[in-house]
Amino acid sequence: MDYIELVFKLPREKVDLVSTFLVAGGYDTFEICDLSDLVENAGAMFCDYIEDELLEKESAPPSIKFYFDASEENKAKEIRDYLLGVCAQLGYDDVTGEITLVENSDWDTRWKQYFYPFPVGEKLFILPSWEEVPEEARGRQIIRIDPAAAFGSGTHATTRLCLEAMEPHLKAGDRVLDMGCGSGILGIGAKKLGAGELCAVDIDEAAVRTTEENLLKNEISLEDVSLICGNVLSEEDKLSAMGKGYDLICANIVAQIIKDMAPLLLASLKPGGILLASGILESREAEVTEALLAAGFKLLRSHLSEEWVCLELTK
Repeated sequence: MDYIELVFKLPREKVDLVSTFLVAGGYDTFEICDLSDLVENAGAMFCDYIEDELLEKESAPPSIKFYFDASEENKAKEIRDYLLGVCAQLGYDDVTGEITLVENSDWDTRWKQYFYPFPVGEKLFILPSWEEVPEEARGRQIIRIDPAAAFGSGTHATTRLCLEAMEPHLKAGDRVLDMGCGSGILGIGAKKLGAGELCAVDIDEAAVRTTEENLLKNEISLEDVSLICGNVLSEEDKLSAMGKGYDLICANIVAQIIKDMAPLLLASLKPGGILLASGILESREAEVTEALLAAGFKLLRSHLSEEWVCLELTK
């Protein structure tokens, strides 16, 4: 369904006062977009995955946004005229308001041009659901995956690094733990490479739901798959359900969480098992490696791609 977007752009220091006038006028359902908030709070967030391009845009002026059904153009004009009139009385001639009709079909399909098929390692091939199997994918295991609310379509360096590092270690029938499963792509890759039992864990319900959908999309039976939603660092029942004795663990998360989980990851792994720790910026490689070694792991090697690192370790 198409919809109307009303966007006010204004200097940062005027956002609070302008918002107050909107509420006073009875127009209280709006969104404030201010990227400076992202930068100011980055230190308190697990934000290794925030794109540099986004951070560079923090100097852009903030905006106040309203959304309407396509038939409500008069309502959008009413709010625009009200607020611009208030701003004129205040002498705010640097506030602008723009009404745009957004075609929903664009949102549904436009992103597809940026997601394309590609090989990973020697044995895998990532393919969006709407693509036919290309000739270059012959002989490889196909992973059908689409971008979704959960992280992980295979295009990010951290995901590719994990999938590539998995290949030489994974043996048929191995028990695999996908810690922070996101879209489930690493667990799917493991199953395609011959893994037996798979446990996929994520703190986000949407991620676990998407993982299940993607497993089925790839014709993988859920019979020997465990899907766990929760925080295994603080919820004993979730940790118990996850179990131990894994041959291979993928932890494609962020640096701080990997550090926090180091003892748990070690306890969950079989002696001689492999941990693939990814989602680590190159600038944080040393501190994550130190934490994992202190927990009892042995570093085998590290892989670098586009400023991201994947660590291979063993117990």
